[in-house]
Amino acid sequence: MVGAKELATFAGNVLADATIAELPAHYRGKVRDNYDLPDGRRIIIATDRLSAFDRILTAVPLKGQVLTQIARFWFEATRDVCPNHVLEYPDPNVVVCRRLEIMPVEIVVRDYLAGTTGTSILSMYRAGRREMYGHRFPDVMRDKRETAADDHHADDQGVRRRP
Repeated sequence: MVGAKELATFAGNVLADATIAELPAHYRGKVRDNYDLPDGRRIIIATDRLSAFDRILTAVPLKGQVLTQIARFWFEATRDVCPNHVLEYPDPNVVVCRRLEIMPVEIVVRDYLAGTTGTSILSMYRAGRREMYGHRFPDVMRDKRETAADDHHADDQGVRRRP
């Protein structure tokens, strides 16, 4: 683990913006800057921007590198199970990939009942619902109590369970 002293050397070195005027089709997301190349590739640069509630709050040193390297770990660990879009990692903050069509599915996995939104299992459970997202929950559940599965699909038509 890296200590506070080692991290302090990066305090003034953040990547808050990755705008590169020479690259085409720039799209700035909350955290990542994207460039769509004419040959079907996409360059994704993870910045150090920190967002919450759809607002950029600050920039955290090395955050973009950490995000990219965590994604890299999982893309490489699962590539034999599921092909992915990654072509190369030319920099710790950068992935070059094939441009794909987005499948708008959000998945949150927890070991307990949680959440505050109208689509969260805890909110629906408190409202009296017991059948949610293909699971039946008993009447004895409490906040943050472990469950067999808490897998929320933003659009349950987007993902089908395999038998």
